[in-house]
Formats: sequence, C-alpha cells, structure tokens
Amino acid sequence: MNPSPSPKIWTKTADRPLRSMGKSLSIWLFAHFVGVAVPWRAVRQTDGAALLAFEHERLMALAAAGERVPPVLGFDGFALQTGDIGPTLDHVLHRMPEPERLALMCAASADLAAFHARGQWHGGAQARNLTWDGRHFARLDFEERLQPGLPLATVQMYDVLQLLLSLARYLDVLGSQAVLAVLRAYSPSAEARGVSTAPDLSEFLRRLLPRLLLVSRMAAWSSRLDGSRELMRLRTVLEGIAAFVRQSQPAAQTLN
Repeated sequence: MNPSPSPKIWTKTADRPLRSMGKSLSIWLFAHFVGVAVPWRAVRQTDGAALLAFEHERLMALAAAGERVPPVLGFDGFALQTGDIGPTLDHVLHRMPEPERLALMCAASADLAAFHARGQWHGGAQARNLTWDGRHFARLDFEERLQPGLPLATVQMYDVLQLLLSLARYLDVLGSQAVLAVLRAYSPSAEARGVSTAPDLSEFLRRLLPRLLLVSRMAAWSSRLDGSRELMRLRTVLEGIAAFVRQSQPAAQTLN
C-alpha cells in the first residue's frame, strides 16, 4: 500500500523580492485609469514584514468568517506558512476542453458575487489567485492593502474587473457573448442575496467603457499594435462590456 502524499505547504517570507518602483507605478496608473483611486501607499511595497503581517491578518479574518482561504499553518513575523487549496482557476481552464470553459468562468463570477454579498473583498481577484477543487472556489494572495482607504463597493468593482480581464484569453475565442454571460452571472447572483450590486457594476463599466475604447482607437494607429493578440482580446471584452451596459441601462441611457 502506497503512503498518502504529504500535503503541500506554501511559505512566504518577509525578505522575498517586492515590487519594483516601475511595477508599482504601472499598477497605480492602471487603477486610476479605470477609475479606482488606489492610494500610492497601497501599491508601493517597501516593508516585507508589514506586508506579510497584513496578509496574515486578512487570512485569519477571512477564515474566521467562514471563507475558503489557505489555512495558516504558521506565522512568526518573518515567514508565513499556509496549506494548499487546490489548483488555480487559470490552470484548470488551461487544461479544460474549450467548450466546457464558459460554465466554469460563469460559476467563478457568481461565486465572486456571493463573496461580495457577504461584505468581503479580494484585491487580487485574477484567475491565478482563485482555486477550483471540482466543488468549491477558494481565494489566495491577500497582499493588496486597499482597505481602509477605498470604499468597499469600489474595491469590489475592481475585483470584478480584475477577474474579467484575467479571463480575456479564454473569453476571446468564445466571443463577446461569453463576456456578457460572465458579467450577467455576477449581477443576478448578488441581487438574489439581497445586495443590489448590478446597478453599481453597470455604472462602473459605463464610466470605464469610453476610456477603454479610446485605448483601442489609439492602438489602431499602429499596425503592430492593431493586430496584437492582447488588443484583440481587449476588443472582445469591450464588446461584451458594451452589451452588458446597454442591457443594464434604461432605454434613454443606452449607448449609441
């Protein structure tokens, strides 16, 4: 009889490489571009010990609230040890047959809505920071210090955008209707739990859409950028966002 494999243990230490000034600036600029006024101190990482302590605090609070996050196995101020919570959503989608992906992406969106409806926020809701064990989603990587400092609703909308853009590589091949499906999966789920986040999401995306469309138009001036994979994915996402906004707004306010 073969022995059971030892459970994985993940360790973060305070002396690991932190964000460079350039990386911090790019995150800060992107957040402000999409309408999320992230304070500079929230993105500039200079104190590894403080960053680790913040993540430890968030993990403990989320676990106490019953959320699925990595279990804390040890923390001494210098090293944070956590248990494994399964493969990332990004990894699962990459290995999954293409026709099956949309259902899982919609499920992840609905699960994020439920997480938000319970008054929570992630701060790093990309597919690489979600896991799927075949039954449940879980979340990892809680280093972003967005609260206190930003309204909860703003941080939650930022979560939705992070998830959507991180799924762009899988949504692009399925078309803009898949983007619309992922956004619609988020909104009804939140409403069903008594939290009306759908209008907030629609308004957030309505304000953001002209900025992203401007990026698309400016990139069209360059033949190299105009045909890039990243821009093609962005345009698919934009089409889906535009459809969601049109369907969410009163007829008099729909986009032209």
